[in-house]
Amino acid sequence: MENEDQQVEQIKAFIKEYGPWVVAGLVIGLGSLFGWRYYQDNQLAAAQERTDSYQAMMDSLQFAEGAEAIAQSESVAAQLAGSEQGALAFMQLAQVAINNGDLDGAKGFLNNALGSTKVTELQALINVRLARIAMSANDFTAAESHLNAVTSSAFEGLVSELRGDLQFAQGNFSAARNAYEIAATNQGESASPYLQMKIDNLAGQE
Repeated sequence: MENEDQQVEQIKAFIKEYGPWVVAGLVIGLGSLFGWRYYQDNQLAAAQERTDSYQAMMDSLQFAEGAEAIAQSESVAAQLAGSEQGALAFMQLAQVAINNGDLDGAKGFLNNALGSTKVTELQALINVRLARIAMSANDFTAAESHLNAVTSSAFEGLVSELRGDLQFAQGNFSAARNAYEIAATNQGESASPYLQMKIDNLAGQE
């Protein structure tokens, strides 16, 4: 089980390298072979354009600073809304907002990202981040809702750990320990030392 940062970097790399094929892959099988070549070429060109726009936005955020760069990136993300590249763009803006201490802004960007993708793994990652924000605001109901929305089996270990964090934050130490132990089992060798620390710290609080 890879951690959250590794997963999102893989998704970004995939979009960057294979972006032109994302939309094409989703629409294969729609319609007959008649006219498919024309349709495919147009879809590939549109996907390539979105990928180029996304990469330009990433470069702007990486090499430029200030409100102007963020405003330009928000404009690009809005244009890409409804696509996988758009989802990644909103996620990147959410990270910028978090770095600036703007959790409400980050929540808005992540909700936009969630509405822009139908890829299960990407939806899972977005819901995980929304759950973290909800927990930081002590909105435990919303956090639970976002965790329940994660359906990708690749995130079972991470979600179990977050459920432990959620239970711990509410003072439910026994439930937290159980969730952490499930997380440790699901994560296996990739589990971080911090997860075991969480388990050990709860030994005397049940």
